[in-house]
Amino acid sequence: MSATGIENKGIDGDFFNFLCHQWESAPIHQTMDLRLIYLGPGEAGIKIHPGREYTTIRGRLHGGISAALADTAMGWAILTLGRNCVTVDMYTNYIAPAFGEHDLTAEAQVVHSGNRTVVAEATLCNGRGELVAKSRGTFSLKRGKMQAFEQDNP
Repeated sequence: MSATGIENKGIDGDFFNFLCHQWESAPIHQTMDLRLIYLGPGEAGIKIHPGREYTTIRGRLHGGISAALADTAMGWAILTLGRNCVTVDMYTNYIAPAFGEHDLTAEAQVVHSGNRTVVAEATLCNGRGELVAKSRGTFSLKRGKMQAFEQDNP
């Protein structure tokens, strides 16, 4: 466990610290109050405790918030492999409702890594561990490695 409380599941220490710094630098993570739980080679876990501002009039979590959580988790699973990416296509199957004021956790893993694209999947579960949604995405790899890390760590 790092000083920030993020679990390292087998990533090089310097690269892990770089990724943690990148996580903390992204405004969207603060805006949505996303919490990084763990990073491992090709995997990531992220949690949100969504407030009422993310719910529908029935108190259910808006599906776009769940999709954003899944997309973020899949993107970070890919980043653990040292590759920058952008989402090309993503779909989410909503299996059960999620509710505001209750934790929602996304666990993502890379299922295929090619030269130009990567496919990742994410599972979203509520605080009781019940399946809420599953997502799958295709991501286009940006050329080269993560330059900022490469420049700082020759």
